[in-house]
Amino acid sequence: MVINTPITMTRDQKLALIQAIVKIDNKEGLVLPLIPNRMQRYFHYNKANRNIILKHRQGGFSTFYLADMFTDCLVYPNDNCAVISHETRATQRLLDRVNQFYKRMDDPKPKLDIESRSELKFEDLNSGIYVGTAGSKAFGRGDTIKKAHLSEYAFYENARVILNGVEDAVPLTGEITLECSPNGEDTDFYEQWVRAREGKSPYKPFFFPWWWSDDYRIEIGSELALECDRGELVYTVEEQELVGKYELCEAQIRWRRYKIAEKQGLFWQEYPEDEVSCFIVIGDPVFDTELLNTMAQSCYEGQKHQVGWTFWRPLDPKMRYIIGADTSAGAPGGSFSAAAVIDSNYNVVATYQARVEPHVFAGILKQMGRYYNNATLAVERNFTGYAVLGHLNDYPNIYYQRDYLSGKITSNKGWWTNDQTRNYLFSATKEMLQKVNILDMNLVRQLRSFRYIKYRPTAQTFDDLAIAFMIAMAVKKTSGVAQGYQGSVAGWSW
Repeated sequence: MVINTPITMTRDQKLALIQAIVKIDNKEGLVLPLIPNRMQRYFHYNKANRNIILKHRQGGFSTFYLADMFTDCLVYPNDNCAVISHETRATQRLLDRVNQFYKRMDDPKPKLDIESRSELKFEDLNSGIYVGTAGSKAFGRGDTIKKAHLSEYAFYENARVILNGVEDAVPLTGEITLECSPNGEDTDFYEQWVRAREGKSPYKPFFFPWWWSDDYRIEIGSELALECDRGELVYTVEEQELVGKYELCEAQIRWRRYKIAEKQGLFWQEYPEDEVSCFIVIGDPVFDTELLNTMAQSCYEGQKHQVGWTFWRPLDPKMRYIIGADTSAGAPGGSFSAAAVIDSNYNVVATYQARVEPHVFAGILKQMGRYYNNATLAVERNFTGYAVLGHLNDYPNIYYQRDYLSGKITSNKGWWTNDQTRNYLFSATKEMLQKVNILDMNLVRQLRSFRYIKYRPTAQTFDDLAIAFMIAMAVKKTSGVAQGYQGSVAGWSW
């Protein structure tokens, strides 16, 4: 039996099909049609061919994605889908769920060709779903796979090897979805998430905090609440910020208090509230983790300027600005050029990241600099920085290297990074970080990734934007003690 549907369904049609065919147990034990929740519906309408999901526990994502695969196999002949989990027991539960979908279908049903502990396949359609445990040598069996779901990816051993195999089996027109709750920073899932979040991979990032689940509530007077919270709540400052920013209700805050009392410090890993603090820190952090976590809670997507940078604050015609810049060659697959704009009040007002050639980056820096009141341009001159500086000869306010102790100006354009000045970048940033206001999540994430490895500050992920920011911070500090002429720009003097 092949269900009579269009060869290619719209997303509306697919959602209607899932709701018509798939039945699940609700929390009261009743068997009812699968009605997508907020998270499931959002992902369905916004997913791409490659997706990565950072989510809270028990949100129902796996159930919905299995239903999506199951209905594909009922509609499209020769369709193969695959699900991988981190352990045998979890893997079997996933296939049991698919078997339940089939058994609860209304008659007539398509005839099964294979129903085993690892596969469900339809005879007339030659389509089916295969499940496997991470590390299984039999996984995939050389088939071309239309959709692959890698569940709890952060818990895989040899995760990168497994993903490479899946990526080879799924064509570009197919779907791969990596999904997990946070599990520290020493995993490939974290690496994949950061690359996706910074636009450095084909995977589209989705972040779902715990309040996307309507079930996470405890009503007033409930015996499930902590005894001290059964009446009307008086919010803490932190809770007031959550309520105001995300429009949470009292029942959600009551549930949150209960779970924090239950799980303590692990709450923010299992039930993330932002995409930075949920990853448990591995190693000794260079910068104040608690401060950066607090910053992360205030971050949001900025506005795009037509030239390409992202900004969070409007231009102040009377403000002085400094732009720190980290350069790259712009090669495909290589590093990114980055710039960070800070004002006199320690606000990071704008950032830029892109893989562009030095002359293109120089042109963008000129436009940024002129836009921000002929800001001081501090370009790291190591390597490709010389090429960028060579295209900035007509810009009126280039930073010249200063002695970072005396502030004395040298004749060298740009910021030269060596062991001594690199250490100064970190010490100056650590000293002034508490004064800074950062609203760019990528910048907060990069700063948080720095760890002391053999006593040397080392980024565990990408650092281009963080280096640009630290150059701006160091320049601001050294310029503050410098003596002598500081530029030929209106408003600047001896």
